[in-house]
Amino acid sequence: MKTVAVVAAALGALAAAAAPEPSPAHRIRLDAEEDIIGIVHWGLNTFTDREWGYGDEDPAMLAPARFDADQIVGACRDGGIRGLVVVAKHHDGFCLWPTKTTEHNITKSPFRGGKGDYVREMCDACRRAGLKFGVYCSPWDRNSAHYATEKYVEIYHAQVRELLDGRYGEIFEMWFDGANGGDGWYGGAKETRKIPKGYYRFDEILRFVRELQPKVTVFSGEFGAEYRWPGNERGDVDPVRSAVRDGGYSQWEADFPLRPGWFYHASERGRTKHAAYLMNRYLSSVGNGGTMDIGIAPNREGRLDDEDVRALRGFKAIKDAFFAHPAKDGEEFNFVETKDEFGVKRLYISSDRAIRGKRYLVDPELIQLVRTATTDSGETDTAKWMTGAEKERK
Repeated sequence: MKTVAVVAAALGALAAAAAPEPSPAHRIRLDAEEDIIGIVHWGLNTFTDREWGYGDEDPAMLAPARFDADQIVGACRDGGIRGLVVVAKHHDGFCLWPTKTTEHNITKSPFRGGKGDYVREMCDACRRAGLKFGVYCSPWDRNSAHYATEKYVEIYHAQVRELLDGRYGEIFEMWFDGANGGDGWYGGAKETRKIPKGYYRFDEILRFVRELQPKVTVFSGEFGAEYRWPGNERGDVDPVRSAVRDGGYSQWEADFPLRPGWFYHASERGRTKHAAYLMNRYLSSVGNGGTMDIGIAPNREGRLDDEDVRALRGFKAIKDAFFAHPAKDGEEFNFVETKDEFGVKRLYISSDRAIRGKRYLVDPELIQLVRTATTDSGETDTAKWMTGAEKERK
């Protein structure tokens, strides 16, 4: 029996030694508790009222009346967001920075008299506000005549290189999705194009991404990515299903839009997700070991709507209230925060003393408000709770 115990212990130690661990860049984010981020969608789709542009949109439409990156970023900071991923190019192929790879870019628009750089303005605003800055560059390009050829792959690689070559400073997250071809304008061909598996050569991309930005983390379905898509856009992370895959350590990143759509649509006014529901999503994402990624959609003026600003600010107020009253040993509690050896959080609305972690006492009415919140409820009750809490503080 002693021999069996020794062998079992040795196997256990071997398994522990072989267990995947976060990358150095991932550890930096875990240590800094950067578990609430945002992804900003703004561009020609904002002006065409579409979610996905066809690729034939006129750059002349990009003419915001009073674009204000500081207002957008400041509202995100005030909502507790720690970093922003900016959509530099969506599927319509329009590049929101002055790229050398295509004529279909911001210099052909009226934005800042044709001399603007949206990515630069958002980057600088993030630095001023103390937020991390990241980028997304769509691999699918419905504008390019070269899409589905080898020449386009070289164009796409060059676009990613431009965004990460240092002109925008340190990039905390490079975001990739699974957009893989379909119908589009394609230089006037107006047809459907399909691409083979491995077309974008993501293994090569990820190598030079990390060479250019040693501290970057990657959101992707590819091997080696620090963050992966959980399979929904509701802000849900399965508390049991692990994101660790193929021997690499990953977390789920739960992305969902603050409004019904990823881009701004005037018809969706009044449908911004309420503060209590955002807290509900925080518990469903960060609370289940993942990261929360809120979709931010500036309007045609180039600002964040007041209702979006209120929702983000209210979310932070509610989140702060959950952690406002730590419970000492032996005291009553109803909320627990745990962390694993890497700093990944789990959050429990529970009074179970078997759960080891930091304990807090939260207003039971607030817990009920958050638990029952839906996308169609919460604002009146949230405002009522916040008003009452403010009176109590005074």
